[in-house]
Amino acid sequence: MVVTATRTEKAILDTPASVDVVTAKDIEKSGAVKIDDVLKRVPGVSVSRSGGLATSSPMIAMRGLKNNYDTLVLLDGQPIVNAYSGTVNWNDVPVESIEKIEIVKGPASSIYGSNAASGVISITTKKAKGLHGSSALTYGTNHTWIKKINIGDKFNKFGYDLYYTATDSHTYGYEAYKTISVTKTPGVPTGDNYVIESNTTGSGKVVKIGKKGDKIWNEDNYSGKFTWDFDRDKTLSLGFFKNKSKYSYDYRSHENWIGKPGKYYIDANNAFTFNNSDFDTAPGAVDERIYTIGYKDDANGWSVNAGLTDNRSWNGGVFTTGKSALSDYSSKRYNLSVNKEITLTDKDTAVTGFQYVHDKMDKVKYAKDFKTKLQTGGGKSDTYGVYFQNEHNFNEKLSLIGAIRYDHWTVKDGYVTDGNGYNSAPESRSDSAVSPKIALNYKFDDSQSSYISWGKAFSAPTLYNMFSGSTNSDTSQMKVVIPNPSLKPQIISTIETGWKKNFNDKTFLEVALFYNKIKDINYKADLGKQTIDGTEYTVQQNLSGGRGENKGIEIGLNHKFDDKLSVFINLTLQNPVIKEAQKKGEIGKLVTQTSKRLFNIGFDYSDGKFSADLAGNYYSKKYSSTTNSDVVTGVPGAYDPVFLVSLNTTYRFNKNHSVNLLINNLLDRDYYNYYNGQGRNFLLTYSYNF
Repeated sequence: MVVTATRTEKAILDTPASVDVVTAKDIEKSGAVKIDDVLKRVPGVSVSRSGGLATSSPMIAMRGLKNNYDTLVLLDGQPIVNAYSGTVNWNDVPVESIEKIEIVKGPASSIYGSNAASGVISITTKKAKGLHGSSALTYGTNHTWIKKINIGDKFNKFGYDLYYTATDSHTYGYEAYKTISVTKTPGVPTGDNYVIESNTTGSGKVVKIGKKGDKIWNEDNYSGKFTWDFDRDKTLSLGFFKNKSKYSYDYRSHENWIGKPGKYYIDANNAFTFNNSDFDTAPGAVDERIYTIGYKDDANGWSVNAGLTDNRSWNGGVFTTGKSALSDYSSKRYNLSVNKEITLTDKDTAVTGFQYVHDKMDKVKYAKDFKTKLQTGGGKSDTYGVYFQNEHNFNEKLSLIGAIRYDHWTVKDGYVTDGNGYNSAPESRSDSAVSPKIALNYKFDDSQSSYISWGKAFSAPTLYNMFSGSTNSDTSQMKVVIPNPSLKPQIISTIETGWKKNFNDKTFLEVALFYNKIKDINYKADLGKQTIDGTEYTVQQNLSGGRGENKGIEIGLNHKFDDKLSVFINLTLQNPVIKEAQKKGEIGKLVTQTSKRLFNIGFDYSDGKFSADLAGNYYSKKYSSTTNSDVVTGVPGAYDPVFLVSLNTTYRFNKNHSVNLLINNLLDRDYYNYYNGQGRNFLLTYSYNF
């Protein structure tokens, strides 16, 4: 049964949408360490985690919309999308605490409002049912240690579940490289202990000079859920999730292939310069807290959710080889939603409700003295939404769902300053959106159904894109991003049709065809070159006004051979392209950070005490340039097509003790996902449960 697609409990065959469910058992079988490890197996879901365990906010994309803030992520009803950047810290929630994850693909703003432009991912955590506990100790590649403990119980009406996870990892060192440039003064070639490669566009060269020191990642995660059952229908729940992580780079472990810092000539007219800081990087940290409150009255159809997502992060400061500018970010997202299910007639079931969301963010960037402010930015937004949905059952086979939502969005108290004298305090502005949806579902019999739907959705821009700029000093992609307080919400319209079929309770097949049109698309446009402090940067700015479209097909197949062996296969073919843009060279190009092809295949085997899960995940070439000029693969800064295989095996000695071995990148593929991807790696876990 699923709830997310319509806010009412329905079987998948009765749901007029593309819906997938990941259960606690699915998570256990996969050996997933983080939530996105299982999401990447879902048809149509693209996951990009570029730094292994040391990446807390990997990019999730569905239906050709690349931004994390286009996908609404709910944790026990609380939106956990960061109010500052629009990203999600997937490390916040321990996978052991999850009861199920529902993934609804396609615009869902008609009942969920902004951020649901490409779909909804709803995470439901477990509810304690009795005394239980577990502990686990994991060791793996890169000196990785993961320690976990969980305990929970149920006393009459009161229940609790508490979790703690500690992660320490020396993530593999990223490659160090420099840009080769033409020199004004000819010189004599010096040294050859380096590797020359093309840049991502083929228009220039970079030189690999070694590897940075290992990235040291320390993370502590505390979470808990408390429930009170007033009776069998009424439940109050309180949840908290605290994630605190920090990272630094171990300069002692770096590899310098060249020698002393200085200027090195490739030939008489081309050279590069490096220093010790090229093998080192500034530290950073994240401190995030999520609080959730939920009340559910099944007998009377009421549900109320409220919560706070509170994030603070920083990066920069003092490190082994020097200092860098220090950036400090903070954001808060408050949410309140009330939902009521109403039986109007014996054929009509309605859902209505309202929602209020308040976002706030502030950023300050200090110079190396940690006092002088180089840049500040911040702002607030308020969103009010009301919605109504009705499902009419013509008969046992045919049903029609109609929904409409009105949202009023206001951005206020915005400010942007920088050290060059640029100051802006934009006036408050408001916008509104009406998001309708209509869907028809036909159930041929108890094993087969089809649907067709049409709807509109909107996605408000993030406070980050409006009020916070950034500078990327990575030598392969020297970029400055200018904030844009005038960004508009994106408007998405879609039509979708799908077919679902159960074959003899062993095989389930689902097919979805979709077509999306996007108006006022928010995308990062190249504005040309600019020299800042003697360094040439590509200047970019997030703009509104473009148009895009995506059409595609998703196919998913699950088959159970017998009680021991099962397989899943899914394929997504899509073409998310820009149709109108500021520059002609961007028209007809693939939307950045999206893949045209996604493919997943996996086998699950279980026999007594032993179980194994073998899964492969493929995604095609992605681009970071709006003109798709970064065509070269296998070089720093590229987003390569790759097929990655993982193997998870578990042996249970008895009901209390088990050992698990997870091997990622089993085939040891060499690839780039901006950074060089991690080669074959493993995690070995011993678990005790009671």
